[in-house]
Amino acid sequence: MEVSDMKNPPFCVFTYRDGQQVLAEDVETDIAARTRFASAIDLCRTRDDAHAHRVELRAGSDLLDSWPLSLKDSA
Repeated sequence: MEVSDMKNPPFCVFTYRDGQQVLAEDVETDIAARTRFASAIDLCRTRDDAHAHRVELRAGSDLLDSWPLSLKDSA
């Protein structure tokens, strides 16, 4: 995984598989963050259904959006 060169990234997209973080991507703008968030969701939808996937969009410690919306949606 690449290391970010951003000191205090305004946004970060986290991708989890089976409850373990597998990717964290720093993003500078809201539009880029929303685009990366949507792309991560699309990628997770194409993955093996035997594993639970989750994507979070954060600004600092604030959770802005997540997928799936509920545990029911991930089943």
